[in-house]
Amino acid sequence: MNYPVFIFHELVLRFSDINREIGKYISSTIDNGECLINTTTGHIKVGLSMLEKQYNNPTLISKEELQQLATGFKNN
Repeated sequence: MNYPVFIFHELVLRFSDINREIGKYISSTIDNGECLINTTTGHIKVGLSMLEKQYNNPTLISKEELQQLATGFKNN
């Protein structure tokens, strides 16, 4: 599936509410069932199921899921 770019922006905004160091969305690539989201300060890996939830019903993503992914953020 081709995901609209707003999904990535929204996820980065949600992650940055948890971790202010995440920065702003720059680009993303999808490979082997994972999405690598690049930001102004680093990158974060997100599963395609997370993208689907963000696209179809963002309320299905729990705060715990967001926190877990936000802690996986890697600085450049």
